[in-house]
Amino acid sequence: MPEAGERIVCIIAAAGRGVRFGREMPKSFYPVEGRPLLAWSLRALDAWGGIAEYIVMVPGGWEAEAAREIAGAVPDARVRVLAGGETRQESVAVGLASVEGAAIVLIHDACRPIVSVPLVARVVAAAREHGAAVPALQVVETLARLRDDVLEGIVPRERVVGIQTPQAFRFDVLSKAFGAAGEAVRTATDESSLVLQAGYPVKVVEGEVWNIKVTVKEDLEIMGSFLSGRRLELPPRGAE
Repeated sequence: MPEAGERIVCIIAAAGRGVRFGREMPKSFYPVEGRPLLAWSLRALDAWGGIAEYIVMVPGGWEAEAAREIAGAVPDARVRVLAGGETRQESVAVGLASVEGAAIVLIHDACRPIVSVPLVARVVAAAREHGAAVPALQVVETLARLRDDVLEGIVPRERVVGIQTPQAFRFDVLSKAFGAAGEAVRTATDESSLVLQAGYPVKVVEGEVWNIKVTVKEDLEIMGSFLSGRRLELPPRGAE
């Protein structure tokens, strides 16, 4: 939980169009068990109980729909919904510019709706101590470099991790990192890369296997199974 006088703000990255999902609606608005992914993510984060305000970045034109869904999911939360930019980092930059009086800023992917309370607590505590923190999992698959469609070499996985969200930062660290980023704001894939580029260390805390990011439509079935508690039915091996 927040320390005395500590204000924590969470920026939700939900402005992506999700091209692999098709174009009928932004990915974070796809419904699972009666609620969009965005609403599930806010409910999960709000269960921690220490976030003073949410700043939700959505595609332009979707602000009213987002506000309506969020109000139904977390009616007591303080939420601002803003139009995002062309890239994730441009959207986060817009959200960060609107943050007022925060000691710590959390940034979370709207399409990770199964984040747990202990994970939020871990990453906030680490950011409070170290300035920046991310959850991550050790990679278990064999990794390789490709040249076209041919293996070029194997990448040692012992020092490789998969980074998740929420990521947490002291406000001053994140602000300075974005201020120094320049054009990297357009191409960076997450906030920790900008913080590293600015010369700040980033603490890694233990991530969670179920904290997966919905990337393709098939992931919605996994999310629905988890959120509803029903058994996930998979076709037999070799079935068409």
